[in-house]
Amino acid sequence: MRQARTFKKLLLVTAISSGFLLAGCDGDDGDDGKAGADADVVAQLAVTTSGFPIPEDAILVAPDAADDDDITEALSVALFDLPEDALVVLPKGRFVVTESIVVNSASGLTLTGYGINETALDFSTSNGDDAFRFQGGNGITVRDFGVYEAPKNGIKATNVNGIHMTYTATVWEGELEAANGAYGLYPLKSQNVLLENNYAFGSADAGIYVGQSENIVVRNNTAKQNVAGIEIENSTMADVYNNIALGNSGGILVFDLPGLDKAYGGNVRVFNNQAYNNNADNVGAGVVGTVPPGTGVLVLATSDVEMYNNQITDNDTTAVAITSYLLVDDDLASYPANYGATMGNGWSPTLKNVYLHNNTIARNGDNPRGALLQPVIDGYSSNMNSKGAPQTFPAILYDGIGELLSNAGELAGFNALVGAEAQADGVNYDPYGAGDQICANRNINGNPAPDYDEVNTGLVYPDDPADITMVDGDGNPLPHLLIDQMVNNTYLNCVQPRLAPAVVNFRNNIYGCTGDDLAEAACAL
Repeated sequence: MRQARTFKKLLLVTAISSGFLLAGCDGDDGDDGKAGADADVVAQLAVTTSGFPIPEDAILVAPDAADDDDITEALSVALFDLPEDALVVLPKGRFVVTESIVVNSASGLTLTGYGINETALDFSTSNGDDAFRFQGGNGITVRDFGVYEAPKNGIKATNVNGIHMTYTATVWEGELEAANGAYGLYPLKSQNVLLENNYAFGSADAGIYVGQSENIVVRNNTAKQNVAGIEIENSTMADVYNNIALGNSGGILVFDLPGLDKAYGGNVRVFNNQAYNNNADNVGAGVVGTVPPGTGVLVLATSDVEMYNNQITDNDTTAVAITSYLLVDDDLASYPANYGATMGNGWSPTLKNVYLHNNTIARNGDNPRGALLQPVIDGYSSNMNSKGAPQTFPAILYDGIGELLSNAGELAGFNALVGAEAQADGVNYDPYGAGDQICANRNINGNPAPDYDEVNTGLVYPDDPADITMVDGDGNPLPHLLIDQMVNNTYLNCVQPRLAPAVVNFRNNIYGCTGDDLAEAACAL
């Protein structure tokens, strides 16, 4: 069991004062508690630092507790057998919690502290795994407090229709270590997910994660010094915007992984974010443990992703990596046995319709590393650029192998694995059409000349089988390591239709670019 660590409130104070933790963009109107005709006339007990009013008739947890008191029992009692639309208030100060707090099938619950720096819960001596776990229910808001040193996950919500996390912090202090908890904010298998104004620090997997969910808005959050800053996995209809991802191993990740109940996601928009200095050593396990340190954005084995108007800078390996699962597991012969069931449900190792445009990219690729890309890194580093110096690693890297094998007919046999429902949704291993292509154009070279005057797009494999000139002894294609300038590029120079905005319906209010953020500048891009 880890030892309790001293709280460093200055960490969050500094983050807020530096602009890392942004104020809400009209998404946080304070209407998370009791609503209706009497809402405006109920006497207020207090107001949180984010401006959320706490009424006098709220359920108070251990209101007389002193700093470092154990409030586990009081918290468990307060959250057991809740009435509908309950508003439960954590005390102001720093407190110890020694068990996982599990809430089942709550409806309309608001759980609040007094502020992200005013209420801090220490789980370092907890005998449980998750700090908070919400199972089932609807219309749940979690806000205005911090969770420290959870043994496994910070705030988890599973099978919830309507989950809003705002002005929360999940923190594992000190260096990023494998012994830290896995996930900070962790909605899973849920609908209508709204994550905003949060701070995630020190997760050994993902600081802010949404998995196997749909109708998602992730905005105005800061993810710092996690393995993955923000991760959208096997999820549908997600907007990720106005966030900051810094100091992670990988800044923003969009994945489809095999073997999950929701086999694949899509329609994920990543826009107007800042992803910079994501150069932390990767201490993670599993697939996230393969993310090359120094990656700004990674799109892996998923389709229908649009990335635009992001600022992606100062990442050691690459600004954007777009890769099939074949880079993780290249044994094609084993796929029917190892992945046949999940491929039947629609998961695919390839990726299609990924569109990057109008992103500002600068000062990436100075120190590329990571076992997943090491042969690619070695190959590109052996080339010379126009000045006769070692080639700068591509700022946009596309592996291309899934597209090449599909176009060559080498994956056609996988079509027999795809179930009828997935086929009807367009999952196939046919040659790529225009709507399947990976496109990158109108991206902006933000490098100051002359020090960083080359920003490149790289393809590990060509997409046209006719362009294959190098094969191994068995006739398998070898990496060609094609490279092109990012501006006025030839490779990946195509356009895809814009994706639809995500819509979150939370307590009968609409959030996102078609709702409360209709006037937000990012939503007009």
